[in-house]
Amino acid sequence: MISIRVKHRPSTIPNKEGVIYYQLIHNRVSKLINTSYRLYTNEWDKENSIINIAKAGYHRRAYLHNIENQILRDINNLQRIATQGGDIASVIKDYSRLGKENLLFCFAERIAGELTSQGRTKSSISYKTALRSFSTFRNGNDIALSEIKPPIIKQYEQYLRAKQVCNNSVSFYMRILRAIYNRAVEEGFCEQCFPFKGVYVGIDKTIKRAVEEDVISRLKAADLSDRRRIEFARDMFMFSFYTRGMAFVDIAHLTHANIKDDYIVYQRHKTGQELIIKIEPCLRHIIAKYSDAESKYLLPILTGENPNYESALRLQNIRLKKLSELLGLTPHLTSYVARHSWATLAKRKGVSTQIISECMGHSNEKTTLIYLSSLDRSVIDQANAKLLAEI
Repeated sequence: MISIRVKHRPSTIPNKEGVIYYQLIHNRVSKLINTSYRLYTNEWDKENSIINIAKAGYHRRAYLHNIENQILRDINNLQRIATQGGDIASVIKDYSRLGKENLLFCFAERIAGELTSQGRTKSSISYKTALRSFSTFRNGNDIALSEIKPPIIKQYEQYLRAKQVCNNSVSFYMRILRAIYNRAVEEGFCEQCFPFKGVYVGIDKTIKRAVEEDVISRLKAADLSDRRRIEFARDMFMFSFYTRGMAFVDIAHLTHANIKDDYIVYQRHKTGQELIIKIEPCLRHIIAKYSDAESKYLLPILTGENPNYESALRLQNIRLKKLSELLGLTPHLTSYVARHSWATLAKRKGVSTQIISECMGHSNEKTTLIYLSSLDRSVIDQANAKLLAEI
């Protein structure tokens, strides 16, 4: 059995990065494989042969995480080759041949890095999410771009179906992989063989979940003073409802500058459209409860030195699930339920679809433009006040 170890060779020059290399040992024969991965001495845990990410600065961590992932894939590939038999020389030869080919994960990580550097963080995260799914399907083994053929993609689709992944998630993964593959074709790394032909890349209409008026009343009246974190999640849910279904990403990024007299004035992250919301008494109460003049943000959602929106959203939905269990609500609340509930209840209160569309900053631009040109803001304010007064 060939033993594979990850080693770090410090630089002989002070304050310069050393390099990672792999040591293969079999029958007292030792061979080395050099890499281009560079780390400072304090970034390497020699005793445990792992990267010491915890002590790295914020801007260095992303680089170290990337190196860590590359090392894991290298070791997986080496172990896979080693299990096929042969001596160290043959393992190194096969590994070198694999390394010279254009591999999907390496290529995709370059694209994800480019997206991050362009400020397109959400797109980069989407790419990484799709890659994690495909990597799990591949048991962590990379694949040459030239080996991406219809049978592989069909097997991946069947794998997702077997795990009961919904249509839209299957489509999401396939569209990301297809974009990566087409980029590789454009750059000449492989020839187009249309491997995604025949797999599902459409988008199903999702059922918008909303809760009844009595649930909103129960949420509003619930005494959660002994569960501060759950209370905060409830209050942020109600904040969304009170602001005509403001998206959680927009709530999280509100600053004191967004308060203009008796209004919240902000731009939707999703569309860039400006929305103006009158601050009703119930909304003012939440702002007064949590607003901190010393903080950059209006509400304490993005906190700490390195705030992360995705983590904040996950935490909000975890707490909303606990709140749902506490109050016996099924299905569980999510951050989106507040938005859907406002629209549904507004409709039931007699607010026209036309006004609701502008209130929410409708995603259909043609429809939104029609409404923007014809509606007076006071009508919107009255519509929101009418709804909130009756809850």
